Amino acid sequence: MKYKKLIAMSIAVSILGSSSAGIVASAESIDSKLATEEKKINDLSKQEKEINSELATLEATIKDLSSEKESLMEEKLKLEKEVNKIHEEIKALEKTIAKRTDKIAEQARSAQMNQSDQDLLNVILDSTSVSDAISRTMAYSTLVSNNSDIVEAQKKDQDELAKKQAKLENKVNEILTKAEELKTKEAELEASKNAQVKVAQAILKNLDGAKGNKASLLSQKAQAERVQKENEEKAKALADQVKAAKAAQEQAEKEMEVSIPKSINRNTGQTGKTDNSKSPLSASGFQRPIPNITISSGFGGREDPTGSAGTFHDGIDMPGSLNQPVYASRAGTVVESSYHPSAGNHVIIQHDNGYYTYYMHFNSLGVAAGTHVEAGDVVGLMGTTGNSTGVHLHFGIATGIWSGFLDPGPFIGLY
Repeated sequence: MKYKKLIAMSIAVSILGSSSAGIVASAESIDSKLATEEKKINDLSKQEKEINSELATLEATIKDLSSEKESLMEEKLKLEKEVNKIHEEIKALEKTIAKRTDKIAEQARSAQMNQSDQDLLNVILDSTSVSDAISRTMAYSTLVSNNSDIVEAQKKDQDELAKKQAKLENKVNEILTKAEELKTKEAELEASKNAQVKVAQAILKNLDGAKGNKASLLSQKAQAERVQKENEEKAKALADQVKAAKAAQEQAEKEMEVSIPKSINRNTGQTGKTDNSKSPLSASGFQRPIPNITISSGFGGREDPTGSAGTFHDGIDMPGSLNQPVYASRAGTVVESSYHPSAGNHVIIQHDNGYYTYYMHFNSLGVAAGTHVEAGDVVGLMGTTGNSTGVHLHFGIATGIWSGFLDPGPFIGLY
């Protein structure tokens, strides 16, 4: 009995060491994933910086265009005021020219009716002397000539004002054309900005996702490191117990050698693999993973025990004691040996007949992925890791990896 206990403790130490190695490998895998997420975050951050720079440039350009457009509108208003002022000046000049033109026309009509000579004669007759007559005659001629000159000058001014008005109106039209061009360009820039904003939003979404993945991986790494530390501490404690047990066993053997005659053939106990003879092979070729099975939750529909486990149970729960050895139900290859938030520390074995067996919620893993196991080999120590309400083994049989689950009861001869 003491030998069996010693062997079980040695196996437990081996399991814990193997489990720690598996956890280290898992931590290294997480580190690799973390490096990938870090690179993704750095790349996305760089893209975010570039897109924000482009958006800032677009914003500045749009702002400059808006400012230029406002300046053009102010210039347009100023020119329109000048055009209106010139238009008023032209109207006033036209009135003055019209009055002078009427006066000249009246003088012309008077001349056409042969009254010019009579008017000139009256001017001469009214003179008091020859010199007065000459002066009056010259003054009369000058008056008529001056009226004509003024009208010509006013017409010239009118033409100049009209040219100025036309020039200003052309300037206003040019401003309107340029303003329309700026408006079109501004609309194009706004469309480009909106497209860039969508790109920026997509980058930000991906960046948030990458940061979330990183946080999740860091949490997984911390959990793996915590479990590794716990396993190392447990392994050390068990190693100390094994050492103490060996010393006690050796001391007991010495005492027995003294008290028992040498002629008596003494049996020192079995060594090698842990005895699992209490788990006989069923007709299907599978044996029970633990002896003396009690079912706490069977296969199929059930009430959700944790609120997140679901109402369909894809295996059988078998309660037991903490660190109780769990054995391979059939020979096969370990395809998965790791930690899962729901299954906890778990092992999946692929068998030669196409089936897979599942062992979940281990306190410690006893085998690594890729290794071959025989029926009855210890694959882990019972625990309550993952989504669990107490120490137990969740045992399952399926036709695939995490798919095609079947009731394991008939396979191991439970019913």
